[in-house]
Amino acid sequence: MKRFCIASIMLTMSMAFTVAANAQSAPEQPKIHLAAAGVGFPYLPFVIASSRGYFKQQGLDVEIGVYSGGAKALQALLGGSADIVAGAYSNTITMAARGQKIVSFVTQAVCPGFVFGVTKASHDKIKTYADLKGKRIGVSSPGSSFHMGVNYLLSRAGLKPEDVSIIGVGSSSGAVAAARSGQLDAIMTNDPVATVLQDSGDLFPLAQMRNVKDTQATLGGNYPEASIYATKTFIDKNPKTVQAIANAMVAAEKWMAQATPRQVADAVPAQYAVADKAVFVQAYSNMHQCLSQDGLMAADAPKTVRNVLAAFDPTVAAANIDLSTTYDNSYVQRANKH
Repeated sequence: MKRFCIASIMLTMSMAFTVAANAQSAPEQPKIHLAAAGVGFPYLPFVIASSRGYFKQQGLDVEIGVYSGGAKALQALLGGSADIVAGAYSNTITMAARGQKIVSFVTQAVCPGFVFGVTKASHDKIKTYADLKGKRIGVSSPGSSFHMGVNYLLSRAGLKPEDVSIIGVGSSSGAVAAARSGQLDAIMTNDPVATVLQDSGDLFPLAQMRNVKDTQATLGGNYPEASIYATKTFIDKNPKTVQAIANAMVAAEKWMAQATPRQVADAVPAQYAVADKAVFVQAYSNMHQCLSQDGLMAADAPKTVRNVLAAFDPTVAAANIDLSTTYDNSYVQRANKH
């Protein structure tokens, strides 16, 4: 009888400890609105975190809204209709230069996966960046990270942003159609669009950033593209929620790192499919080296991004930005210990 009482007391204490531990780790805000700049390959980690149930395992109900570009996703965050954004890390720096405190806490892509090339219609006329003057260049949307990449490459040839015509063509079928129709002289895109256009002979690359080495050669250093970011206010108020998001994202990235391209393709829900399975597998194989495996931001990467932005954005060039305030590795560091 005495042993039974002791066992009962121990069981009750254990249950109480478990309840208390769960309460301590429960997200302050379990319902999350995520604004996605797109569902292209650099953003696959959040798609996988959702489809494989990693968000739910962390006690989160994540509602995803997909926007036509990074600028609109950022607007949703600043306007209060989104809690977090899956978008370009560079937005944290452009906002810091304007006095806005936006913080990246998960890196999704350690390089852009961009392919900048000339269309079939203008292949004979454009051989260098300098030849782009007066030409029509397609990007996902004006103000997007694709647009920023174009501006930087123009600056390397002594050209200014206003020396070309920028046309928003989206980042899926619309981009393919625009490149093939003769509407564009060049396009900054990523996979699977780049794979589709290259394979059909409609895109001739001037620069490729599908792995770290080529990115460093083109942009001068490590250049993280997609991240998960939020306002500093949201992060400070909801540390358990942010930790839960980071845990889910790191779980997704680790799963992707050991999965085959076909398994990744099969894990993408139909509403987020950006290509049929065969094209997806080929395109994913072309750029998978850009996807983060641990969510961490490389120490030197923020400086590279700032340098790229400063080359064409006078506001960033003139601003005194503490780059350490634009990202926080602590959440993914904790997530990687599990």
